Amino acid sequence: MVAMAMAKVTTRPAGDADVDAAVEVLRRSITELCVADHQNDPETLAEWLANKTPEQFRRWLAKPGLRTLVAEREGRVCGVGMLSADGVLHLCYVHPDHLRRGVGRALLVALENHARGLGLERVTLDATTTAVKFYEAFNYRCAGASKRGFGVTACRAYAKALERRHRR
Repeated sequence: MVAMAMAKVTTRPAGDADVDAAVEVLRRSITELCVADHQNDPETLAEWLANKTPEQFRRWLAKPGLRTLVAEREGRVCGVGMLSADGVLHLCYVHPDHLRRGVGRALLVALENHARGLGLERVTLDATTTAVKFYEAFNYRCAGASKRGFGVTACRAYAKALERRHRR
């Protein structure tokens, strides 16, 4: 049996043409991949998805200080990430059809590199139960107690010290 090569994942800044695909990634990822968090509770899902709309995504794109990226594979948007200028990771979502194929890693690396370019020394985030193992695999460490998220969800503060990349 011959192993098929996995299509390369690329990242780039999100634009107006990406809005619908990016919102689909966010909504499907939350609905389908974050069940351990929302527990299929309708009120929790409604609260979590309330701002995952094309209108809100356009507002994020226009907001100074937010770096919003999409990940693509074979020309299709398969992930969305967002980092604010103060080093807070707000979004890192992968389309369910592209899970465990390097999409999350590509987004995280690109956003961490952006943070380094801003001169930041660390990235912080609130990790859901679903995402904890992913972030820990990339050297994020717990930085605080659990706190209430959307509805029945809980989040835990995580942080990562950024190493400076040395140029040769």
